Amino acid sequence: MKFRFPLSGLFGICIVLLLTSNVYSQDDYLVDEATAGNFFVVGARALGMGGAYIAVANDATSLVYNPAGLARVTRIEFSGGLTHQRMGNKTRWDLLSQHNGSFQNNTRFSSANVVLPVPTYRGSLVFALGVNRVKSFDKIMQFRDDGSIDGFEERGIESQSGGLYLWSFGAAIDVSPNVSVGGALNLWTGKDNYTWLYERNAPTHMVRYDDAIKDRYSGLNAKFGFRIQPNKYFVLGGTVQSPVTYTIEEDWTQLTETDTGSEYDYGSSEYKVSLPFSFGTGFAFNLNDLTLAGEVDYTDWTQMEYKRLEDLAEANRQIKDTYTDALRIHLGIEYRIPQIGTSLRAGFYRDPLPYKSRLIEKDRSVFTGGIGFLIDQVMTLDLAWAHGSYELKDFTPNLLEEYTFDRIFVSIAYRL
Repeated sequence: MKFRFPLSGLFGICIVLLLTSNVYSQDDYLVDEATAGNFFVVGARALGMGGAYIAVANDATSLVYNPAGLARVTRIEFSGGLTHQRMGNKTRWDLLSQHNGSFQNNTRFSSANVVLPVPTYRGSLVFALGVNRVKSFDKIMQFRDDGSIDGFEERGIESQSGGLYLWSFGAAIDVSPNVSVGGALNLWTGKDNYTWLYERNAPTHMVRYDDAIKDRYSGLNAKFGFRIQPNKYFVLGGTVQSPVTYTIEEDWTQLTETDTGSEYDYGSSEYKVSLPFSFGTGFAFNLNDLTLAGEVDYTDWTQMEYKRLEDLAEANRQIKDTYTDALRIHLGIEYRIPQIGTSLRAGFYRDPLPYKSRLIEKDRSVFTGGIGFLIDQVMTLDLAWAHGSYELKDFTPNLLEEYTFDRIFVSIAYRL
């Protein structure tokens, strides 16, 4: 389990305590649980529409957004995709320092799905299998103080990579001509690689910490959804995602160097974290070749709980003090040009950081755009781009972290 502490002169000491115990009790720190939030859009079409997809979903990505949307697939479908992300960070150590910049680029396998409709006399019965990358842990931060003010030179580099994949089996049926329901059983797997390098040089002493944490995740849960289309113009959808309890296997190493020598330490542990229910609802208006969509998703992150920790009560108390509930909002538009088999898309979503407002300078907002091509009536190629940013703050010292990210999605689908 990882924690992020204020970047002060005692930062290195805090990191030592972090890696030698599962829980470190301090009044002012941020419990940084990687599985909380970190929403990552699946599919280029959905990203182009700002992730407003609960009511729109009618393809293989329905497994993730709304399993009831699978009922709208009438032909066997194979699909897959890739993503590329560029994460940028600027950190200001205090009011007198300059911004320290860093970047991280990652290209990942995003999804692979197959949808199998079953021939029926009436209605629809559809099954689907797939794996989709639904959370990203990729992140970087660094700072530097050249010592021009107090004579203490300090440098820190924090890097994180990895994410979670969702292995799903889903099904959907029409329970009436205008109502579909569906569900998916999900296996969550993934990893998180975290490194922290800290150096402090003073006129009389030096200290250096080189730390690494590797986490492996596994968990199970289910998602259920409905889709109602009373007429050709309007669609209403909703989802409920059950809690998931992750089992996290953790390995850590730590190299400590000082004027008097060096010390190497390592260890392993296992713990669990349980996430709460999540709820979503969305709508879509279809006006000839124009689709307008909106969606909200709600999760109360204060109900997240750690399990199997030495100081369990303290860890969960800090969750209550650090986290809050979050309402994610998505808006999207798609315009189809059937004469040339092309669709143009744009969207926006606000994905609030799940922390208390005292820790946030600017919440996470993302603007998106995309284009889709229909090829030979059996294949689609979709491209999408998103740009987002957010800022975190601390008070001891006056620390400001500015993050920006750009994501590019490419998705291909083939229907028999």
